[in-house]
Amino acid sequence: MRRIVQIVPRLPPPEEGVGGIALTVASALADLGVESRFVVPAPHGAAARSAGLDVVEVAPEPAALAAALDGTERMILHYAGYGYHPRGVPRWLAAGLGRTDGALWTQFHEVWATGPPWRSSFWLGPLQRRIVRALGDRSERVTTSLDLYADLLRGVLSNRSREIAVRPVISGIGEPAEIPPFGSRAPRLVLFGGAGVRGRAYEIDSAKIEAAAHELALTEIWDIGPGGVAPQSLGTLPIRRMGALAASDVSAILAESTAGFLSYPLGFLGKSSVFAAYAAHGMLPICSGRPVSGARPGVPFWDAAAPPPASHAPGIAAAGRTWYEGHSLARQAGEIAAWVSTASGAIR
Repeated sequence: MRRIVQIVPRLPPPEEGVGGIALTVASALADLGVESRFVVPAPHGAAARSAGLDVVEVAPEPAALAAALDGTERMILHYAGYGYHPRGVPRWLAAGLGRTDGALWTQFHEVWATGPPWRSSFWLGPLQRRIVRALGDRSERVTTSLDLYADLLRGVLSNRSREIAVRPVISGIGEPAEIPPFGSRAPRLVLFGGAGVRGRAYEIDSAKIEAAAHELALTEIWDIGPGGVAPQSLGTLPIRRMGALAASDVSAILAESTAGFLSYPLGFLGKSSVFAAYAAHGMLPICSGRPVSGARPGVPFWDAAAPPPASHAPGIAAAGRTWYEGHSLARQAGEIAAWVSTASGAIR
């Protein structure tokens, strides 16, 4: 059995983002003969251990991280600065990895924050960029989820011509090998994800949700995720509040549903695991959000602010599935497994 260490900020339920992605990657790697061990900063390892995962919990200190990684030949860092430090400045992470010898692959789920002078992100931005540079320079491989992030990374790394591959995030609830035809699906709209993203949708986009559902002749809404953020109905549309479900149950529901709604900045859809889940399951992704300066959506979706004719829905859903297959879990896991195989002392 070959082994790899995945460094993650925490291991939450799948709808919570980076941790769910890491778990999904680990499951796919296991099918390819690669065993994952997780390194998680305290206090976020206890729940993962209780779930039977191979987890090392470390104090957020350079020495503790270096000790936990001693002798490791292949490591993947899932980087989101605010996940490792409340102000987005995990200097301990960069310093600790700088003391290790193993090959490092960093997936930048985020880079650094920006903002006006009266916000802390303006003053912390330079330090966040220095941390990103240190991690990128330390890494043998660098990938990220957006073209925008790749351009920003090239501007700060010491070697500005190095390869930075863009890999949009994968579905944190897996991806079915086969999907039902679009026309055979239940006339249902799904809102899936964490409480924040779903709550924002109901708060600011309720009229767009209702309008899209009526345009597409959808008769009900299923709300999936933690927190009681969903109302009982939107206009004449009843809402079925499912709560938090196991990944396999969510996958089964998405595979038989027509559409999914997401409130999210449109230029950042490639880093949304919820959008990835909708696309992976062949659903119609209905999206509402502000444009992002310098970021191109680059993904197929139904624009809730300027909806096309309903006849376009099957084609948009099919294009989303095709887009997803280009960077699917199977493809990304295969790439990681091949990289692990190059380790001189891989354990088999």
